[in-house]
Amino acid sequence: MKRYIITLITMAIILPVSAQTLEPKVIASAGGYDEAPGVSISWTLGETIIPTFQDDPVNPTIILTHGFQQQLIVTTVEENLEILVNVTIYPNPASEILNIRFEEPLDGKVDLVLLTQDGKLVKRDIIETSTIEKQVNMQDLPAGIYFLRLIKGKLSNVYKVVRL
Repeated sequence: MKRYIITLITMAIILPVSAQTLEPKVIASAGGYDEAPGVSISWTLGETIIPTFQDDPVNPTIILTHGFQQQLIVTTVEENLEILVNVTIYPNPASEILNIRFEEPLDGKVDLVLLTQDGKLVKRDIIETSTIEKQVNMQDLPAGIYFLRLIKGKLSNVYKVVRL
């Protein structure tokens, strides 16, 4: 008797829960629905207007369309509000000192990285806030082509620099 009651209670709980799934289905006189790995498609014939209804315009959980259903793909677009700064690097080619001049004082720290042609780190420095001009000593470096990378937050610029 206990088994019978437990089975009835279990079925009474499981059946309504399993019946609450919402799957894309076509209800039409002509059309169908098919799934393959990564793709689902449904179609109807003769559909001319395709209105879409959602339960929530910002975060929809239920989407009803006439004719076809498209997978909901949400892509966030990050707004980069950092202000671009104009930079002048001179003299280039340089023999002893390389000057980096900013059009306006910096509103934040900028990382300075000097790399060889094959990507080896030669120098690393930080350009402090409110700086307008920074000098980089090139005397201890052999003649050749280098890449100067200035990094501010998510912005990064690379400049080709020649040492005579």
